[in-house]
Amino acid sequence: MECCLAQGELIRLDGKKYGAILRCTSGTIWLTCGDGRDYLLSAGNSFELAAGQFAVAEALQAAECTLGQPLSGYNALQKPAIRLAAC
Repeated sequence: MECCLAQGELIRLDGKKYGAILRCTSGTIWLTCGDGRDYLLSAGNSFELAAGQFAVAEALQAAECTLGQPLSGYNALQKPAIRLAAC
Protein backbone atom coordinates (compact mmCIF):
# COMPACT_ATOMS: atom_id res chain seq x y z
CA MET A 1 0.00 0.00 0.00
CA GLU A 2 1.34 3.43 -0.93
CA CYS A 3 0.63 6.46 1.20
CA CYS A 4 1.22 10.20 0.86
CA LEU A 5 1.33 12.22 4.08
CA ALA A 6 1.10 15.98 4.43
CA GLN A 7 3.30 17.68 7.01
CA GLY A 8 1.92 16.89 10.49
CA GLU A 9 -0.38 14.11 9.26
CA LEU A 10 -0.52 11.01 11.46
CA ILE A 11 -1.17 7.36 10.66
CA ARG A 12 -1.58 4.38 12.99
CA LEU A 13 0.27 1.23 11.96
CA ASP A 14 -0.67 -2.31 12.93
CA GLY A 15 1.70 -5.28 12.64
CA LYS A 16 -1.32 -7.62 12.71
CA LYS A 17 -0.63 -11.36 12.44
CA TYR A 18 2.53 -11.34 10.30
CA GLY A 19 4.14 -7.97 11.02
CA ALA A 20 4.56 -5.08 8.62
CA ILE A 21 7.30 -2.97 7.13
CA LEU A 22 7.08 0.79 6.61
CA ARG A 23 9.38 2.13 3.89
CA CYS A 24 9.90 5.88 3.52
CA THR A 25 10.32 6.82 -0.14
CA SER A 26 10.47 10.62 0.30
CA GLY A 27 10.36 13.20 3.08
CA THR A 28 10.88 12.48 6.77
CA ILE A 29 8.69 10.38 9.05
CA TRP A 30 8.79 10.29 12.87
CA LEU A 31 7.72 6.97 14.32
CA THR A 32 7.06 5.70 17.85
CA CYS A 33 6.01 2.17 18.75
CA GLY A 34 5.89 2.24 22.54
CA ASP A 35 9.40 0.88 23.12
CA GLY A 36 10.59 4.12 24.72
CA ARG A 37 12.38 5.25 21.56
CA ASP A 38 11.53 7.56 18.69
CA TYR A 39 12.72 6.81 15.16
CA LEU A 40 13.29 9.08 12.16
CA LEU A 41 12.94 7.58 8.72
CA SER A 42 14.11 9.49 5.68
CA ALA A 43 13.94 8.45 2.03
CA GLY A 44 15.29 4.94 1.61
CA ASN A 45 14.90 3.94 5.28
CA SER A 46 12.50 1.33 6.63
CA PHE A 47 11.14 0.07 9.93
CA GLU A 48 9.72 -3.38 10.64
CA LEU A 49 6.80 -3.84 13.03
CA ALA A 50 6.62 -7.21 14.73
CA ALA A 51 3.41 -9.23 14.61
CA GLY A 52 0.89 -7.64 16.97
CA GLN A 53 2.93 -4.44 17.40
CA PHE A 54 1.36 -1.00 16.92
CA ALA A 55 3.03 2.29 16.02
CA VAL A 56 2.18 5.90 15.22
CA ALA A 57 3.91 7.69 12.37
CA GLU A 58 3.88 11.43 11.66
CA ALA A 59 5.22 13.24 8.61
CA LEU A 60 7.69 15.91 9.76
CA GLN A 61 7.55 17.20 6.20
CA ALA A 62 5.50 16.00 3.24
CA ALA A 63 6.36 12.32 2.86
CA GLU A 64 5.59 9.26 0.79
CA CYS A 65 5.82 5.71 2.10
CA THR A 66 4.79 2.16 1.43
CA LEU A 67 3.40 -0.31 3.94
CA GLY A 68 3.57 -4.03 3.33
CA GLN A 69 4.40 -7.40 4.81
CA PRO A 70 8.07 -8.13 5.50
CA LEU A 71 9.93 -10.69 3.42
CA SER A 72 10.53 -14.01 5.12
CA GLY A 73 13.78 -13.95 7.08
CA TYR A 74 14.26 -10.20 6.57
CA ASN A 75 14.51 -7.96 9.62
CA ALA A 76 14.80 -4.22 8.93
CA LEU A 77 15.70 -3.59 12.57
CA GLN A 78 19.07 -5.26 11.94
CA LYS A 79 19.90 -2.66 9.30
CA PRO A 80 21.57 0.63 10.34
CA ALA A 81 18.93 2.56 8.39
CA ILE A 82 17.08 3.70 11.51
CA ARG A 83 18.46 6.41 13.73
CA LEU A 84 17.16 7.70 17.03
CA ALA A 85 15.57 11.13 17.12
CA ALA A 86 17.00 13.72 19.46
CA CYS A 87 14.92 14.25 22.61
